[in-house]
Amino acid sequence: MKPATPLTYFQHHKALLLDLFHHCQMQFPFADDRASDIDIEFIDRLQMLAAAETANDDFQQQGQYLLTQVVTHYPHITPRVNRDLFWFFGGECLHYMGDDELALYQQLDEMLSDDAKLDYQKAKSRVFKLH
Repeated sequence: MKPATPLTYFQHHKALLLDLFHHCQMQFPFADDRASDIDIEFIDRLQMLAAAETANDDFQQQGQYLLTQVVTHYPHITPRVNRDLFWFFGGECLHYMGDDELALYQQLDEMLSDDAKLDYQKAKSRVFKLH
């Protein structure tokens, strides 16, 4: 069996977005036939973000907006948002992270900038002492 190819930084975060989208689809209010137009627009935008091919400026802005919407409008889903996404999108999303956590992500970014070919998951495991 061939070993799994490590995901790029962008692919990793797209996978997290897709996981969040799938989770949201099954939750109230999105799974309810009576979902409001605002709820339907949110889930549609989250699906489009998860399907994006590049991380351009619009992608970043949409990500910040949607994650902020989760925290402010769908707090029951907030615990399901992977912390990597808050860091990845930055901006207002950083307000939802503690100082210690921000410092660890900063360390991780420094490691990745020093070695662009570094496996994100392995680097994160080292910085966050996950193993």
